[in-house]
Amino acid sequence: MKKALIITLLIGVLCPAWAQSDADVLRYSLMNPLGSSARSIGLGGAMGSVGADPSVVLNNPASLAQYKSNAFNISLGMNNVKNSSDYLNGNSVKSNRYSAEIPSINLVFTERKMRRDGPATTGWVNYNFGIGWNKTADFNRRISYSGTNTQNSMLNYVADYVQGLPSSQLDANDEQLNQGFYYFENMFWYAYLIDTISDQNYTATIDPNMANFNQSGAITTSGGMNELNFSFAANYEHKLYFGFGVNVHSVDYRESNRYTEFDNPLTLGTWNSYDFSRNLETDGLGYSGRLGLVFRPSNQLRLGMSLHSPTVLNLTDYYSDELYVVYDDGSTEDLRTIDKEYSYTVVTPLKYALQASYFFGKRGFVSAEIENVDYSSMNIYADDYDFEAQNETIAGKYTTATNLKLGAEYAINEFRLRAGFSQLGNPFEDNSDFSRRFASLGFGLQERTWGFDLGIVKELQNDVYVPYAIPGTVPNAVNSEMNNTRIVLTLATKF
Repeated sequence: MKKALIITLLIGVLCPAWAQSDADVLRYSLMNPLGSSARSIGLGGAMGSVGADPSVVLNNPASLAQYKSNAFNISLGMNNVKNSSDYLNGNSVKSNRYSAEIPSINLVFTERKMRRDGPATTGWVNYNFGIGWNKTADFNRRISYSGTNTQNSMLNYVADYVQGLPSSQLDANDEQLNQGFYYFENMFWYAYLIDTISDQNYTATIDPNMANFNQSGAITTSGGMNELNFSFAANYEHKLYFGFGVNVHSVDYRESNRYTEFDNPLTLGTWNSYDFSRNLETDGLGYSGRLGLVFRPSNQLRLGMSLHSPTVLNLTDYYSDELYVVYDDGSTEDLRTIDKEYSYTVVTPLKYALQASYFFGKRGFVSAEIENVDYSSMNIYADDYDFEAQNETIAGKYTTATNLKLGAEYAINEFRLRAGFSQLGNPFEDNSDFSRRFASLGFGLQERTWGFDLGIVKELQNDVYVPYAIPGTVPNAVNSEMNNTRIVLTLATKF
């Protein structure tokens, strides 16, 4: 069950997780709230009751019934994620990551009920079917940090971690020397970075009177989550819209967590520096469903509600560790653990939402959406392990969060101007200062049979990462500020 040091995408104050944990579950429960089309992004994701955009299948599939013809769209996008981090009162370290994406490809088919004198206006007047591929999460980010620690070394953490183990469990046998070490602690023991004081009592190989360690690191994450949507929607007399969707989810997550430490140069006869890297790849598939209703009491007002089932994700982690040591005499060690894998299942929270939009004739509209998500209901399990402790942690650590989305569109003939704002609520029970805020703008041109939209969103997020935590001491944290700019272009046609 041991695995790489995996930290969720830097949400809240998290210490290293040596096994599948609540951090893994939370990572896959925080979806992109703005949708996958440029129009939805420009409106801050407040699309649930607006309709006539394929991205509505991500929040309220009932709005798909507002299409009156077949439609196809494709979106292209770019992310620029800037990050600034502070550690141990050192200099702020900045990093950038660029990534291109295809946020969505969607196709909608409309079956209209016809009368002799034209389209039907009573009963169920049309049925719509949608199939689409939509990106629901982006994991691309890089966080770098550097500083000088005058209190302790990560080796103090490793020594504490192995307290009570017989040294025979740390010794490397012939298989480990030939094929790779079983666990990370075997490498630190073999490289003489930790040593014994007495039987089953360990210490870091450092001079406690000369603590002055230059520490740096970089956490690089990539990949994302996507879903294949199959949706159905029906229109009752242009007053009531009903819809549901079945979704197949895919997960592709990559993390490289590299930590480097330099010894005090006055300390001779031991190590000069070491570089410890932990690598993770997570792949998997899952499924979920959505239900939605939209009520249209007048031409101006639309009210909606939707229910998102929990998403069940069957995941497999592939992980390994590497350790490169440079000693004071110039010799080196290049060590690696064997490749490991572990399969488990994550269940994300149920979500329900209320939506409303008010139309000012053909001049535009305003829209709003409020979502409720109970993160304490997240769950993790496996065939060979019940994860009881992790699920108890989830129940006590997380709480219900409220997400808010607001949007407005103004029409000038064929042109559309948009603005939006959204905020994801804090999932933590202890009132940690965590939330994600999005401000967006958009522009569009809509002709009778074709159109295009451009959406730009700015995401701001503050978070904290703890490289290691030694019991009885105050851990040193990396404080990060993320500034993400996302641009999406959507091309659409009706036929």
